[in-house]
Amino acid sequence: MTDVIVVEGLTKSYGHVSVLRGVHLRVAAGEVYGLLGPNGAGKSTLIHLLLGFLYPDSGRIRVLGSADLEAQRRQIGYIPERQRYHNYYTPREYLTFLGRFDGMPETILRKRIDELLELTGLTAVANRYLRTLSKGMIQRLGIAQALLTDPDLLLIDEPTSGLDLDGQQELLVLLNDVRQRGHTVLLCTHRLAEVEYLCDRVGILTNGKVALEVNVADVRHMTGSMVVQTGPLDLPLRQRLEMIGREIRCDEQAVVISPHSPELQAKVLQVLIEANVTIRALEPQLSRLAQIYMRTVRGEPVDNLLVTDQAPLRAVLNEAINPAPTDDIDPLLKRLLQRREGDSRQKDGHQ
Repeated sequence: MTDVIVVEGLTKSYGHVSVLRGVHLRVAAGEVYGLLGPNGAGKSTLIHLLLGFLYPDSGRIRVLGSADLEAQRRQIGYIPERQRYHNYYTPREYLTFLGRFDGMPETILRKRIDELLELTGLTAVANRYLRTLSKGMIQRLGIAQALLTDPDLLLIDEPTSGLDLDGQQELLVLLNDVRQRGHTVLLCTHRLAEVEYLCDRVGILTNGKVALEVNVADVRHMTGSMVVQTGPLDLPLRQRLEMIGREIRCDEQAVVISPHSPELQAKVLQVLIEANVTIRALEPQLSRLAQIYMRTVRGEPVDNLLVTDQAPLRAVLNEAINPAPTDDIDPLLKRLLQRREGDSRQKDGHQ
């Protein structure tokens, strides 16, 4: 498969501040690649280098098979984080201006604009001044302008920045529709939900380098942490639980398993049941990708997080607390649950 983006040993500094320190990156044709990193990690700088707006201190960049980045710009759609437009244009006028500036024939341009206004949900406001539109509508216009020339590559920088939750969800749905059109996409973001929803692979940019790459499909359906909300846990019981493994942490009314595994879950539940502690709620927390990201940014090892977990977390825990009528439940756990149920019935009978 052809690589649309090739970055090798890329460095970039601003004065004495080193931002990129030897970045290596490849994005294949048709791939949606997410570049994750905290604010200030250098994601926007990398995009500006790919567009030829900035020049690297050292390293090599090839986009769409060429090192002449200025010549490739017409084949690249760019959606910046901060979009600024002349307020007295309408969406239709603005897209018409861009298309004419690019030399698109009028009949093709009019048809293309109608298609994009429909795709981005802007048909109803196509003739309103931009100053009257919401931020979410402006973000949609940014997608329309990026797609106007039907580019081979899309570079998207923090697409949902500044949007409310509804606006974020609407824009992600729109971007998912866009990805179905076959464009190669580099998405820079610090929002894990965007990567999990849209991307094929993700690279984690930290300390000036892509420290780790992950196939999103391998971790998308892996739940990560679990919080077991309980009745009061005294200090000896908390210490006993934490001795199970370094993945277990406790406070006075909760046990956190991070990262989880069926074996750890069974051990924790066994101890809680033996101690006759009430289990109030089971709450999945961080996704596996979130844990990988946080550990990578902190410089911690992530090997044990990349192992595929075969058991869905919620199903395992629900089965452990409310056992189904099968023989598949761990025999010891099943005995403990049956004994607890029998004790409860005996107590009720004495009352």
